Amino acid sequence: MKNELNFLYCLDKNYNIQTNVSIYSLLQNINQKINLFVIHQQLNTFKIPSKITEHLNLKSLSLFEFKKGDYKFPKVEGAHVSEATYYRFFIEEHLPKNVKNLIYLDADILTINDPIDLINNQFNKMNKSEFFISVRSENETENKNLKLSNSKYFNAGVMLINYEKWLKNNMLNDLLEITRLREKDIVFWDQDVLNILFDGNYIELSKSLNYKLEPSHKIINTNEDNDTAIKFIHYSGKFKPWSLKGIQNNFSIRYQDVYRDLYDKKYHLADNWKGNTLKDLIRLIFTGKIFLIPFPYSLLMTIFKFLFKNKK
Repeated sequence: MKNELNFLYCLDKNYNIQTNVSIYSLLQNINQKINLFVIHQQLNTFKIPSKITEHLNLKSLSLFEFKKGDYKFPKVEGAHVSEATYYRFFIEEHLPKNVKNLIYLDADILTINDPIDLINNQFNKMNKSEFFISVRSENETENKNLKLSNSKYFNAGVMLINYEKWLKNNMLNDLLEITRLREKDIVFWDQDVLNILFDGNYIELSKSLNYKLEPSHKIINTNEDNDTAIKFIHYSGKFKPWSLKGIQNNFSIRYQDVYRDLYDKKYHLADNWKGNTLKDLIRLIFTGKIFLIPFPYSLLMTIFKFLFKNKK
């Protein structure tokens, strides 16, 4: 059975470009029209290219600015994530109630093959069960403070949600209560909260719908480890494909290719640590590795613009 599919992103201005790249890669690889929902911290900063808004596979686009409230979001100060990572808790305060399903994607997800059939299979399986999320388990949680009764811990970068069941079970109150009561135990932000709440009660998501890609390329040794089987690449590692250290690795090629197609520029570089970027640049030049990277002179110009654009 084919479902009408609704995709959700939650973000702030620091992930505007990454989200657009993720959305564009999705639209370019699917074979049916989809609805797209975005919850943003500051909506007037989010500019969406016409290649997305006019795409044939985009049925509808709904943008929401996050409704501010008296909420405390643990462990975001000084972290590489912001409070926007918690926004998915509040979907019922923003999205229409007649939506039946949601596919939540992190901004560091890239679509490389059509995921629609696999997603439909997951939803059909979920609809026949008592569960209402489908996520991919990780080998083991690094946060022992959670004290989960089930040994399973999932990565929340891709999350299929039966939204009808979500609404019936009043998830927002439960999530906020756990966030308040277990604040000291939380390390991995909203992901820890979601794991405490569901504690192993979910449908296992295919690895190909959340394929964790890191510079080594050696993440999972399964028969799903090939380009045709993988649907969603998840750049969940330390080196993102838009950092200078990430750009040096082959794993970033797909991301930068989509970026070039969408923005007609050679490289996307975004790094909060300019000092690290300068060190990496010096190392690249003196080792000669910069000339092994596609469009080396364009990369140099991008780096220099990035380093000095806000210099006063």
